[in-house]
Amino acid sequence: MKRINHYFTWLAAVGALAVGALSLTSCNDDIATDDLYTYKAEMLSDWLRNNKDFSEFAAIVERAGKMDLFSTYGTYTCFAPTNAAVREYLQSRGLSSVDQLSVEDCDTLTCTAVLDRMYFTTELGEELAQAGDDENANVEKTAWLASTNLLGRYLSIEAMPITVEQEEADGTIKEVAATTYRINKTGTIIYALQNDSVENGVVHPVDGLVASSSETLPVLLKNDPNISLFNLCLEMTGLTREMYRTKDASYDPYYWRDEKKMEREEGYFSGAQRDYCHVPQERRFGFTAFCVPDSILANYSQYAAETGWNRDITSWEDLYDYACFVYPEGAGSDYYGKDAEALKDPRNPLYKLIAYHLLNRKGMYNKLYTNCSIYHALVNSTEWYSTMSPLSTLKVEHISATVNRYRGDARPNTLYLNRMYDPLRPALNHRGAIVSPSVAKGYTQEAINGVYYYIDRLIDYGKKTRETVFNARMRMDLYTLFPEFMNNDLRTTITHGAGIPTEDPNAPARNYIFPPGYLDNVELSEDGDFFLQNCRNYFWSYEGDELNLRSDNDSYDITFNLPSVPSGQYQIRLGFCAMANRGIAQFYVDNIPQGIPLDMRNTDDGIFAQRIGGWVSIPGTGTPTGSQKSRIDQSKKDMHNLGWYHAPRSTRYSWTSGNHQSQVLDDLQLGTNNSGAASEAARNVRKVLFEGYLDGAKQHTMRIRSVMAIGGAELMLDYLEIVPKSVYGVDSEDAAEDDN
Repeated sequence: MKRINHYFTWLAAVGALAVGALSLTSCNDDIATDDLYTYKAEMLSDWLRNNKDFSEFAAIVERAGKMDLFSTYGTYTCFAPTNAAVREYLQSRGLSSVDQLSVEDCDTLTCTAVLDRMYFTTELGEELAQAGDDENANVEKTAWLASTNLLGRYLSIEAMPITVEQEEADGTIKEVAATTYRINKTGTIIYALQNDSVENGVVHPVDGLVASSSETLPVLLKNDPNISLFNLCLEMTGLTREMYRTKDASYDPYYWRDEKKMEREEGYFSGAQRDYCHVPQERRFGFTAFCVPDSILANYSQYAAETGWNRDITSWEDLYDYACFVYPEGAGSDYYGKDAEALKDPRNPLYKLIAYHLLNRKGMYNKLYTNCSIYHALVNSTEWYSTMSPLSTLKVEHISATVNRYRGDARPNTLYLNRMYDPLRPALNHRGAIVSPSVAKGYTQEAINGVYYYIDRLIDYGKKTRETVFNARMRMDLYTLFPEFMNNDLRTTITHGAGIPTEDPNAPARNYIFPPGYLDNVELSEDGDFFLQNCRNYFWSYEGDELNLRSDNDSYDITFNLPSVPSGQYQIRLGFCAMANRGIAQFYVDNIPQGIPLDMRNTDDGIFAQRIGGWVSIPGTGTPTGSQKSRIDQSKKDMHNLGWYHAPRSTRYSWTSGNHQSQVLDDLQLGTNNSGAASEAARNVRKVLFEGYLDGAKQHTMRIRSVMAIGGAELMLDYLEIVPKSVYGVDSEDAAEDDN
């Protein structure tokens, strides 16, 4: 999705003001004429105070104590409601004056309507254009802004077609079609007043107070009658009780306040570059529910050819029978029954089926995948998440508008769950389920602790799914292992521009360091630092971000859970970028050491290439032939014998220096003319950490212990690949594993 760098626009405005001149046209060449930045020497606070038609909202902001904040420099977007909109809201609550609102109410209303990133209407349209389409006429096309409001909540946008008057060259007035946008289903931007720029942001006047739900996810689910059967089964299995948590009240963000480690809250060194590092201010919980509407279940027999199930589902008993069909294991056991106690057992088939539709993370639609560094001409954006059904994993795949080998007949610009398609392996075809980005008109989709979606098929972790969907190379960005990243908005999909200081409060991508205990299922030694370097598509990092381990005392030791996969023989590989400031560590699976310690140091690409088996560059595009192909094939063979793989061709990094210098912030524009493939650099590699049997009925763990971390040398944890032997262990008669 397109990102216009308004941070630099603001800097240009401030600089020009200092010398008494202002010229911003060149910073906004790709913004529509009616979106151009216009200098008014007016802050957001001034705008609110000076516009009498918005005096009621200004009074709300004053009572909230936020007016001083809006008088400082920043990059705000304010959806300011008219006086009429505020009065309508007050009447709906039986109030006659803003003075009757509590300070807390005013704070909530203010923070809901304001974001700390600028969005012009051109960008709103681009966000919506990237949102998934929906064939259900009862569902409006919705997108979610990538940045949260001041409450840490996401705002939805919908296009609203309107007709406006336009003066022609001959002076006549003509009615023309136009588009405005509705925010969170409650306030529509007033077209004639949109994009009103102030010195520290942009104002979009709206005709309704922008509201957000303060309910938990189970309440929103129960309020939607379109998913009554799914919700009934949630309650019968006891899973509803699992989704009420909102926040860890015991979490102290000032863990390092009175210790020497406080310096690392202020900043840390990453090689020669000093990056600012934040401590998460909250520890929130979140959930995602993928719900099949009653209307689809009632006609489920029509999907018999793809599911093998030829009955409609109109009662919870029908859904239980379907669950038994998918999960026959354990039939006859006490936990397998229909009684109230059995249904709450995690081994029960209905429990497993419903829980598989739930994630213990708040997965906003455009945050369930990322385009950062993904070259869609070769692959689709794909993630793998653990579900709330024990020891199970869910595949999320976004089909872009770009045609590639894995596209098939899938709908473009659409999100799929558990889809499998590869023309080179036709026997593994699995249609999966399509995720609708919106829900039925009139229902709130985002809760204070979660979000829900409609999907058009039931999904499961049964035998057919395990043998098809998971019979593939599973490339997993390390962030997907830790739900806290999504629940607390720590990981972003917005590329951080080179040159923007990471300590800047308006930086689009922040770095974070995690106190011990912040991440569930993670054991971290007190001497170790575990931190996230956030999204930059010019980093040598898969999906733009990376996790790092370091220690001031030259010692770290961390253990975390691995994603579950079906039982079988696998390789586990770690993808990383070798650099001079890296360290050495011993890796363990289930506390069993795996080979010799991994040395990530690289001071010379040529020497490193020989150390890993004679690396030869694999071009990011095209098909090598002749002697070039022979050299590459021999290089791959030699490297594989030592447990090394080239980095994938489908990961590309924006150029930022040299003859091809560029700053491509739009990840969808990454191409051969502005970026390089990971497979073309020796330092970008994958190392086999483990080869052996993984038990799908057991929780496996990975442990990493420092061997050399002198001077704060970092160990980079970028992504894992869990690869079944059917993919990495092919014989001469089968197609070898590709380089994508």
